[in-house]
Amino acid sequence: MLNGYPPEYAGNKQNGIERINLDVKYLRGEREPKTLTSGKFIPANSLLILVDGENSGEVFRTPIEGYQGSTFKQLSINENMNTEYLLQVINFYRKLLRENKIGSAIPHLNKKLFKEIKVSIPPYKEQQRIVDSINKAFMFLDMIMENL
Repeated sequence: MLNGYPPEYAGNKQNGIERINLDVKYLRGEREPKTLTSGKFIPANSLLILVDGENSGEVFRTPIEGYQGSTFKQLSINENMNTEYLLQVINFYRKLLRENKIGSAIPHLNKKLFKEIKVSIPPYKEQQRIVDSINKAFMFLDMIMENL
């Protein structure tokens, strides 16, 4: 089950059902939702990676179910991996991904480079400790910034 849906349900094309278009501007909170009557169904709490445009490599967690925006691909993370750990790894490589886009009119994510990223996979508990340490460091940085 993926977010309450059978795996074959998520990512399938649907027609005749009105749903929110999960595009970049909506997910960033830059505009009100638009609806479509067909598209690739994405459950709430799914991960989408931006593959076209200036910010290729940016990852979004969908707040609601809807239809996948055209500039996204759905991320599927193995249940034995700590999702937050893997998102930190992707975030670490975001600058590299952004600087190595391909295409001229609409630059897009270099999928070959993305697939070749080496990810160290420590035991699950260590992945969680790493995520906790990163979150703690960002919390301290936020406190420092507030006090400047």
